[in-house]
Amino acid sequence: MRQTFRLLVRGFTLAAIAVAATGCFGGDDDEPAPSDGATRTFKMGISTLPRELNAQSYVDAFRLAGEAGEMVLIQRNPPWSDFLPGGAVSDETADTTAAEIAAVEEHDLGLFFSIDPTDSATGRDRLAGLPASHEGRTFQDPDVQAAFVSYAEYVAINYRPTYLALGVEMNLFLEGDDEETDAFVNVYAVAYERVKSVSPETQVTVTFQYEDMQSLLPTENRHFPSWQLLARFEGKTDVTAISTYPSFAFERTEDIPANYYSQLQAFTDAPIVIAEMGFSSEPPADGQGGGSEGEQAAFVERIVDAAALLRMPVAIWFAGWDPAYAEGTAFGVFGSIGLLHADGTEKPAWGTWLTASRRPLVEADSEEARTP
Repeated sequence: MRQTFRLLVRGFTLAAIAVAATGCFGGDDDEPAPSDGATRTFKMGISTLPRELNAQSYVDAFRLAGEAGEMVLIQRNPPWSDFLPGGAVSDETADTTAAEIAAVEEHDLGLFFSIDPTDSATGRDRLAGLPASHEGRTFQDPDVQAAFVSYAEYVAINYRPTYLALGVEMNLFLEGDDEETDAFVNVYAVAYERVKSVSPETQVTVTFQYEDMQSLLPTENRHFPSWQLLARFEGKTDVTAISTYPSFAFERTEDIPANYYSQLQAFTDAPIVIAEMGFSSEPPADGQGGGSEGEQAAFVERIVDAAALLRMPVAIWFAGWDPAYAEGTAFGVFGSIGLLHADGTEKPAWGTWLTASRRPLVEADSEEARTP
């Protein structure tokens, strides 16, 4: 049975993100980087991943997004219990929704909302956060399908996001399982139509992990490149969205092939967006891949050029700060992915990012879309 969800009180302030934040987020004494005089044709953003697991850090993440660009990424697992048949939207879900809407509006941000149904801590091999009554079920289960579609509709109605990803890095979950791929493609199509019916302006997509799609990651689960997954969603993706973390596959930015992102145009006619990205500022402990502060800054320059060349509508860096809690957790691989250190001190990449973000934003096809 189709349910309709509407948030009636949008001004409610959630205590978890209601603490007022002050100050800038770069170096303690440094002024923000000025524009270099060039223009920019794509929007820039960061996610709400906080540097610490506390209320102030979550508030700071929205403020940092407002300083660093025009977009913010909210990415989370569905609150399955609220949306399974017979469930009801909890106070926690409604309160979080209201507070996040208020934060997005306060900082005049566009929203990229990613519904992330799988467990990143286990390599995305199962659905995350299902209640005990549904533990171990997949997208082949009717209850899971109904909950996923209902939550997508809830997000579309209440958040009215600019972009809505119905699944994050789904190639990691779907590769090698034809039945589950069929089931997800089908439920995605239903959710896509439901979202477009209530928020037609929202650009709907699903994200793919780009390095894994090319079988570049140093894992035991090597496979043939999985470009064919893109075709399964053809006609139901308004943009083609990827996550990309090339420092997991390359030691240096200059090692990344020149056609690394442009090759994607051979497999899709939709605009390409980067839903999340990063490059480590320190080498990995296991020696697989690369990373340094200089290489991270070089990658920011590389992605700014690629986004302009490919006329991407948006590019989002995943972590504003290094997450201080990363070590020993599922976020361990992102321990040095931030543009800022966990204590707020700047990395060279932060200044490079700010310089680009302060370029005047113009339409990609306009006469102004060029460097002086």
